[in-house]
Amino acid sequence: MKKVLILEDNGAMLEYLSDIVGEVGIKTTVFPCDNVKDACQCALKNTIDLFLVDIILDTKRPGDTSGLHFVEDIRQIKRYGFTPVIIVTSLYDEKLVTYEALHCYGFIEKPFDRNRLKTLVEEALAFPGIDNQAKILKFHKDGIILAVESGRIVYVESIDHVLHIHTTYDDVMHIPYKTIRGFLEEADSSDFLQCSRSTVINIRHVHNVDLVNGVIQFQEGMGRVNIGVMFKKQVKEIFS
Repeated sequence: MKKVLILEDNGAMLEYLSDIVGEVGIKTTVFPCDNVKDACQCALKNTIDLFLVDIILDTKRPGDTSGLHFVEDIRQIKRYGFTPVIIVTSLYDEKLVTYEALHCYGFIEKPFDRNRLKTLVEEALAFPGIDNQAKILKFHKDGIILAVESGRIVYVESIDHVLHIHTTYDDVMHIPYKTIRGFLEEADSSDFLQCSRSTVINIRHVHNVDLVNGVIQFQEGMGRVNIGVMFKKQVKEIFS
């Protein structure tokens, strides 16, 4: 599932843009933000696949271009160096600067054609995201650093304050004093989904999901886990 962050100060326009993203033929999660602070926090907490940004976020301030400053800031974050950005604005004069300096994917002026923007969003989301399979996660245990490719992790469960990391190597890594939340923050990947208070799965290794009985079965006999009652909705959204 692709994650899209929309930064737009106008509530009606923010809702309109969110609706357009929801219509594309790709499963998405939309993060609507009406200010830079919330947008920055969201971008740090999640791995965003596409940004839709309005240049003018404070109409009361003459010459405001805080949307561009936001894009400049996210470009300084390593994982967002080449993430697609679509600028949605009425400032025609900023077009050249936006493309050349910030390497944006697209620029669309208000008022815009709904279908044109929808097509632009679909094209941008078609780009492959960060290669999560190649990301190496490192854990400290007894003075030793243990490393594993994130794509090799099947699921992670927390038992008595110890993380049990089940991998495709038919092995389990035991990492003490590491929380589920800490793992998710370190992994920073849309491949991982929390399915209960104590369990995180790698959706790439899921064979089937039984929502009626609350069970997730992994591929090639790699085990199964239970779905927590409070997590059924988000699991259903991912696999429906």
